[in-house]
Amino acid sequence: MNESPEPLMQALGRVASGLYIVTTGSGADATGFLGSWIMQAGFEPPALTVAVHRDRAVLGALRESGHFCVSVLASSSMDLVGHFARGFAPGEDAFVGLDTELTDGGVPYLADAHAYLSCKLLGEATWSDHVILCGEVLAGDCRSLEEDPATHIRKNGLRY
Repeated sequence: MNESPEPLMQALGRVASGLYIVTTGSGADATGFLGSWIMQAGFEPPALTVAVHRDRAVLGALRESGHFCVSVLASSSMDLVGHFARGFAPGEDAFVGLDTELTDGGVPYLADAHAYLSCKLLGEATWSDHVILCGEVLAGDCRSLEEDPATHIRKNGLRY
């Protein structure tokens, strides 16, 4: 193997991902984070996986709630990336100044999202420094087919 990590970092960074806002909890306990490692994981039932760093406070909120919602960002929604990228402390209002709607389970999602998918947590697995959560998709809607979803290519595949 090459002694320099540079080729590995560059190659791993070429794995494209989407940009999403993942939300969980309800009322004063609601929070959200910027997620990019999300993918469809099943047809029957429809399912998604979400990768969350094992040290993030939001992981406990996701487990406690048992429900989450994925707001798919449109390519024109990059201002939301900055809002959610830093994360939020427990109890901090993640939705200040944003229009939200609620899933049937009371989880907020972004009203202006390109699409949203409301999920019930099915289980989790840990192989690395991230926990992979799997959720059954209970409901969803695509708000617009006029614009493409936002995608992300990293320069360094060993960092966000």
